[in-house]
Amino acid sequence: MFNGPLPYILALVLAAVICGAAAVYAWRFRLAPLTAALTGLLVCSAIYSLGYALELNTDSLDHMLILNKVQYVGIAFIPFFWILLCARFAGRETWLRRPVLAIPFFLSLTTLVLNVTNSVHHLFYRAVSLDSSGPFPVIVLDKGVWFWIHIVYTHLALIAGTALLIRMRQKAPSRYRSQAAVLLIGAGLLWIGLFVYILGLTPHRIDTTPLAMTLAGPVLAWGLLRYRFLDLVPVARDSVFAGMRDGAVVIDLQDRIVDVNAAAAEIIPGLSPAAIGTKLGDALPDQKELAALLQTTGREEASIRVGDGEGIRHYLARLSPIADRRRRLLGRALILTDVTEQVLLMRRLENLATIDELTGAYNRRHFFNVGKAEIARAWRYGHPLSIIILDLDHFKRVNDTWGHEAGDRVLQEACRIIKSRMRSIDIFGRHGGEEFAVLLPETPPDQAAAVAERLRASLADHQVKVAGDASVSITASIGVAGALRIREESIDSLIRSADAAMYKAKEAGRNCVRLAAPAA
Repeated sequence: MFNGPLPYILALVLAAVICGAAAVYAWRFRLAPLTAALTGLLVCSAIYSLGYALELNTDSLDHMLILNKVQYVGIAFIPFFWILLCARFAGRETWLRRPVLAIPFFLSLTTLVLNVTNSVHHLFYRAVSLDSSGPFPVIVLDKGVWFWIHIVYTHLALIAGTALLIRMRQKAPSRYRSQAAVLLIGAGLLWIGLFVYILGLTPHRIDTTPLAMTLAGPVLAWGLLRYRFLDLVPVARDSVFAGMRDGAVVIDLQDRIVDVNAAAAEIIPGLSPAAIGTKLGDALPDQKELAALLQTTGREEASIRVGDGEGIRHYLARLSPIADRRRRLLGRALILTDVTEQVLLMRRLENLATIDELTGAYNRRHFFNVGKAEIARAWRYGHPLSIIILDLDHFKRVNDTWGHEAGDRVLQEACRIIKSRMRSIDIFGRHGGEEFAVLLPETPPDQAAAVAERLRASLADHQVKVAGDASVSITASIGVAGALRIREESIDSLIRSADAAMYKAKEAGRNCVRLAAPAA
């Protein structure tokens, strides 16, 4: 049979059940950084509420004192777990070092010890008695010095934690502002309960702090389920994200976007703050390299491209683990670094190693390398192949008369004309000075000679301006060599044959084509 106020006792039992259930649910996320603090706070609240419900249901002073000591197993450590929860949520790692945490833990432990051993020293309660004048008996406690120390400590912890939450809510993205608001509501309820009890505004000396927790427990449980704030917390956002030129995306262990900085949203529109809560792969369906990076174990970086045409940008996407101070994995950070300039530089260096900078044709070394591979293929499969050697006529006269700048212009224009008459499979290189070579895969010698004649005619029909109104014509002596079936895996003999035919064209008066005799 209930001796105390039945509705209030039932509310306290309900609070204990809700806090206990929320603690059990929270422990499923025990690898997350907030779990220990939140679970501890909920367990302490459940012990406090249940212990006080049992105290109100007894009329024995001895039983009340025992239940009071049980309650202080929770009461003593509520401020410790509260400040731990707020500091960890706000990313204040400097507050979480053992020397710093030792202070509130020592105060909480001292509170519990002095309460349990109060009959020896009376530092917590100077005297205790039973008041049976009301509708139900209540314990009367004459507070001692450590009781008030504990009250001051509790209020300071509440103030510090609330200040951290307010500051964090002002600077955090919208997802975290909602989470912080839930914790602030819980703090507000605790403030109300404490003030009402300490100021003696409750009837029959009822402690309203557990009643406040009756309301705060469901609020925290709702926040846990609605905002999933155990998954990943803000990890020093102010210091990591502010002013970063690189794009940064924080994802949790399920690859859901937790946070995005402004640079990342500017790089890829799909990474706007609106994407928070969605999976990274769903937010960026077109980035296959990024999807592969997330799915491949042990892979830490990938190259991605954003945009198209001349506006294309290249980024290095790097994944870095995010761990707590105990090295437990919390999530990952995706960093997007613009490497467009480096990519273009590498391409330029590659071009310098393979391309003649003046004319845009392959340089001699690369032409030989590519040519050897093509000759080997034609030899292996018995396919036809031909080569054209082309030498611009009287080029020295252009340099001597109009200068090297005019000579360069003639070379560039000649190469432009040659390239415009080539197929995509043909290989074009600068053989040396004003001499060029064109390798024609799958082309018999007679067809190659026809191609050479068209090149000669196109060059001869063109005039190149060299200075003012002055212009010069371009003619070339061209030699052609080839075979219907390549019989040796070497480009050297083919070039020698075409080169000899080119000299015969010079001897014939230049501006003509000569075909080398087919190999025996």
